[in-house]
Amino acid sequence: MRGTQFSEAYDELRPRSEAFREAFPRGDVFAFGISGDRTQHLLYRVRNGELEFRHPPRVVVITIGTNNVGRDNDEAHDIFLGLRACIGEVLTRLPGSKVLLPGILPRGPPVGARAQMPPAPGEDSTYHSGVAEEPTPLAAGYKVSKYAQPGAHTAVIGHVNRRLAALAAGSGGLVKYVDCAECFLTEDGTALRSDLMRDALHPTAAGMRAWLAKLKPEIENFGVADEGSGPRMDVSPTLPSTAFNHGSLDTVDEQSRSLVEHLVSWTPHALCVSHMTPKGDGPIVYCNDNFVLQTGYSVEEILGRDCRFLQSTNDVDTEALSAIRSAIAEGRACRVRIMNYHKDGTELVNDLELIPLHSDSGKVTHYLGIQRFRRNTTDGGELGDKSRTVPSTGGAYSKL
Repeated sequence: MRGTQFSEAYDELRPRSEAFREAFPRGDVFAFGISGDRTQHLLYRVRNGELEFRHPPRVVVITIGTNNVGRDNDEAHDIFLGLRACIGEVLTRLPGSKVLLPGILPRGPPVGARAQMPPAPGEDSTYHSGVAEEPTPLAAGYKVSKYAQPGAHTAVIGHVNRRLAALAAGSGGLVKYVDCAECFLTEDGTALRSDLMRDALHPTAAGMRAWLAKLKPEIENFGVADEGSGPRMDVSPTLPSTAFNHGSLDTVDEQSRSLVEHLVSWTPHALCVSHMTPKGDGPIVYCNDNFVLQTGYSVEEILGRDCRFLQSTNDVDTEALSAIRSAIAEGRACRVRIMNYHKDGTELVNDLELIPLHSDSGKVTHYLGIQRFRRNTTDGGELGDKSRTVPSTGGAYSKL
């Protein structure tokens, strides 16, 4: 966006810089991106002076992660956690600022292609040729356009972006997610547009204009309507559980709360905390963004309900449910495999771990549920196991 790569100006990049200045002619928007960045690089720079502003900006746009995908082949949950840490640092260091997330943009190479690293300008002119049907190197002589979608990284990008959207939805207005994929795809979504993303990775000047046309109104309108409408939430660099409106841990004992907040900040799994009330039920008082994402229910539909809403009404006397009831009655941990259901009715195999949280007096006041959801399939594979009752017990609490 600044017309440079690795801090050197290149004629090829100048039109992109011009597109950026056209979109923000007042000069009150600045680009701080570095070529080749990964989430860990951005996190380091943010922690070491990159965002030392006298007056915090109203909106910070964070676009990072594609190099973690295409260069490092990082797993989706690791990329998300890196992004989450960056978001937490920005919100902490820039009080009053809000974060807008365009997510990871669609990219090549196509499925089956060898990874194609973009060279520095001048190293390989054919990479920037812009020929729409230029074949990408594939195994066994197979040829396909390098612009074809879904690409080799589409699944990972989609997973990260869905988690970013869920995080934003529960941020209490601090974070906003904007899906920008359509800015670079054909109408049917089957290919990248070569005029907008010539190397199947970096936006051209025309691609930059299409992208900024989508982002500019989102930036300008973000937070204006509710500016000053209430107190700002406290956030720590690791985004503890109370940073977003996914519930509250205020009723949890302080020592247990600290452990849970640390776990919530970094786990890739779905989590919820249930309050064991005198009435004998266990309403959910907190759920993390991955619980919202993987079950399909909104925060409002989850909080205050017992976890049984994820079960079928026909599943009342299974061995797994009996194991859960016995563990709760005895105040101990347990692990079971149980069948749950997504909001759309899809079966979810849940490797569930329940961990009791105690008060100072030793009484079990809450249960932490760690859900490892997998969509059930009927092809006989790992997710095809129709068993709804594969319980095991013990050993869970020490793992926290």
